[in-house]
Amino acid sequence: MKVDGPRPIDNLRTHRARSAGASPGGFAPETAEPRAAGAVSSSVSITSVDALIALQEVPSAVTGRAKGVRRGRDMLDLLDEVRDGLLSGCVSRATLQRLLMLVNVKREEFVDPGLQSVLDDIELRARVELAKLNFAGAN
Repeated sequence: MKVDGPRPIDNLRTHRARSAGASPGGFAPETAEPRAAGAVSSSVSITSVDALIALQEVPSAVTGRAKGVRRGRDMLDLLDEVRDGLLSGCVSRATLQRLLMLVNVKREEFVDPGLQSVLDDIELRARVELAKLNFAGAN
């Protein structure tokens, strides 16, 4: 049995055209009725676009972690200011209020009970110091 390599494409094309009753010039008019266009499936493209938009709205783990790290550093800086103020005897009311605001921002997102406990302690200390400042200012 002899196996030949692939036949040239031009030979196949002219052979098929002649067998279908084409004219010698190689052109055969289409006699079949045109096919009806199928229904356009636009839901697939809309769904994929919606998925892309939804992915853009979801914060990535890296950005969320970076924001958390920045927020933690800001909170530590404010705690350092409060510590320095307590040691020097004059704590800034604005620093305590900023610390309270930072502690309460997106607090419900934390599910770690240890972290919740630390935030509770920081909030309690800031409120106590603010109350002491208010009491001292009233006298």
